[in-house]
Amino acid sequence: MDCEAVEFRNSNCVNSLRNTGRFARSCRADLKRSLPIASSGAVARRHLIILGCLVFLGAVQLKAAQDAESAIQKLAVQARTAEARGQLDFAAQIYRAILKLEPKLAPAYNNMGRLYFKQGRYAEAISVLKQGLALDPQMAASRALLGISLFETNNAQAARKELSQALALNPKDLHARLYLARSLLELGDLNSAAHMLEDLDRAEPQNAQVLYTLGEAYMKLAAATLDRLQKTNPNSYLVEVLLGKSAEAKQAFEEAAEHYRKAITAAPNAQGLHYLLGHCLWRDGKFSDALREFQRELQVDPYNYQAAWHAALALLEQDPRQADRLATRALELKPDLPAALMVRGRALLALNKPEEAVQDFRKVVALDPEEDTVHFQLARAYRRLGLTQQAATEDAIFARMESAAHSPKGKQAVPDRQDSLK
Repeated sequence: MDCEAVEFRNSNCVNSLRNTGRFARSCRADLKRSLPIASSGAVARRHLIILGCLVFLGAVQLKAAQDAESAIQKLAVQARTAEARGQLDFAAQIYRAILKLEPKLAPAYNNMGRLYFKQGRYAEAISVLKQGLALDPQMAASRALLGISLFETNNAQAARKELSQALALNPKDLHARLYLARSLLELGDLNSAAHMLEDLDRAEPQNAQVLYTLGEAYMKLAAATLDRLQKTNPNSYLVEVLLGKSAEAKQAFEEAAEHYRKAITAAPNAQGLHYLLGHCLWRDGKFSDALREFQRELQVDPYNYQAAWHAALALLEQDPRQADRLATRALELKPDLPAALMVRGRALLALNKPEEAVQDFRKVVALDPEEDTVHFQLARAYRRLGLTQQAATEDAIFARMESAAHSPKGKQAVPDRQDSLK
């Protein structure tokens, strides 16, 4: 967190010294009013001497106030210049000099603490920031820096307290909110942390730190849920399902498949298990084994549209007619499913039905504009129909989308498709 340096024009030392000058002028007026009309010359002279001394004292102190104000401003400029040049230690020394001139100048503590924070000197930052907050508890930036510094020194409990107060002072501080969520994660309040991070993700969808921490929260929630499931239902097949999904997410496909097989052994008639195993085998490149599992899933659950279109994809090369039937079944269960439309369109092309294939491919374009391979398939279908101009147009679109997808920017923007239809 990078807080702005604070100006010092209204420092306590300057105000207090100016007050001394005003006090001297007030005494002079009081002495004039208190002089008796018939007072002796000696008494009058004594009063005038006292008055002169007070006036002189006021003038001296007023000059000192002006000098102190000027010195603080010059030092503040020097500190900002040093910081801009990366001379953070020197800038911190200047703020220490300012605090010698005015020990109760709270913004100087904030700025010095910020410099320590930027250098990763969290213990020193904590000490200095606490001193500043003792003078001015309403400094939101100092409160946030203190909370983050406490988090960085593994004191999540204290960090949560300070960051909560910082957000009460400045609810728009998203950085403080991120570190409060991280503190909650460390303290085991996973649900509150996840909700806070989801709000942050909506506010800053491109923030890598937010996304990383949100992913960490989800993983911890999943682990906590699995732990509860294992304790409450240790013999449940769902334990193996969760372990399989966890392994598959890490691309440990053999380990995941073993967990799915154990789940099937424990609950052979449970819906979805053969599909999970088939999908894992498909991702591992074991297409024949995957097809068998998709077919078994359809025996257990004839309404599993995912198993239907995956089986259709697996059969596309060797049996396009059966692939057409299975893809059509998937579309009966879930109309406007781009993946099933794509597979059926390719099957129709293989069955020499290009007009029907074009209809399916055009639907894919409307439903999933980011799918580039559909334009390649459309070009094939148009050529079968003798529509060379339309085919050339689709070829050009496909080439342009492929080029964009392989550019550095495109690789970040295009999501990874697990079930590629290419």
